[in-house]
Amino acid sequence: MDITFKQLEIFRWVVVAGSITKASHRIGLSQPSISQQLAKLEETLDVQLIVRNRTGMVSMTPAGEFWFKASEDILGRMAVALNDHEKRFKHASVVLRLGATPVLRGHFTAAAARIAQSAPGFVKFELVYDTNSSNLVEQLRMHQINFAIVAESAITNDQSSFATSRLFEDKIAWAVPSSLTNEEIVVALGNRSDTSKAHPILSQFIEIDPQVPTRHASDDWYRFHLPNATPTFAAPTFAASIELVAGGLGTCHVPLSLLPNLSQTTLDSVKLFRITGMNRHVVLAMRKHLLTHAAYAHIFNRLTDFCRFEYQTAMHEESIPSFDDLLPAAPSIRAAAE
Repeated sequence: MDITFKQLEIFRWVVVAGSITKASHRIGLSQPSISQQLAKLEETLDVQLIVRNRTGMVSMTPAGEFWFKASEDILGRMAVALNDHEKRFKHASVVLRLGATPVLRGHFTAAAARIAQSAPGFVKFELVYDTNSSNLVEQLRMHQINFAIVAESAITNDQSSFATSRLFEDKIAWAVPSSLTNEEIVVALGNRSDTSKAHPILSQFIEIDPQVPTRHASDDWYRFHLPNATPTFAAPTFAASIELVAGGLGTCHVPLSLLPNLSQTTLDSVKLFRITGMNRHVVLAMRKHLLTHAAYAHIFNRLTDFCRFEYQTAMHEESIPSFDDLLPAAPSIRAAAE
């Protein structure tokens, strides 16, 4: 239907004013122009909206009452949208709604907030968490957030709608309590069918939330390398998982991107081994039209630089030994892995 906001606004004013004459004085349009717009609206809807008596006063028909309420709602929503537009764009008021997984917390959160605050016209920083990158991309599509840090694979089908920048390769590490020696770990790996020779801690692992994309690969890894280990514990996030490992309760998998956000106490309580093949590329995504706004472009570039040159360095990947280094002492495992 060819209904315009102008027609709805005129109809609303006529009802509020009580007559076309009074509405004409209030909105500065001639009576013939108002009558013409009302006639077009009634013709489009194929109903009569108002009835005028001999004195020129109007009353609404049932259809008029329906469309008066609808007009109030539609025009009210448009007013909110226009006001939001004014704040965000015309007056350079910057609201950063950043979506991320719970891995990016602590050190990262503070740095992202400082970057947002440095942008001209900064008003507010909001951090939105979800355990799944696909859910964050959906929030981008629905304009619920305007930036997101997600797995590159989750946004492949939406490349035309978003500006993206690759930040880092997020590798997965196996975390074990620091109280375990490498010799104890090798014994467990070399005697997968004989749990009596394995340290009890290595027979327990922390199961991550099913919504986390790496859950399936993690389960497969345990089935192959420690088939007798059981998911004795479950945790909603990697941060919660590694705290259980630090407490000496079992082992788990964590992404290296979590490490810069952990306390030194936690880091000292665990040993980490990088796992070959369990990795993903992480990107920063933003709706393309925001690149035309200098402040949002500033945030996009600053966040990219921070993640590439500061945050990635803080992961200390080069100082973390490879899980494969444990395998030479267990030839049968090495052969099967290859």
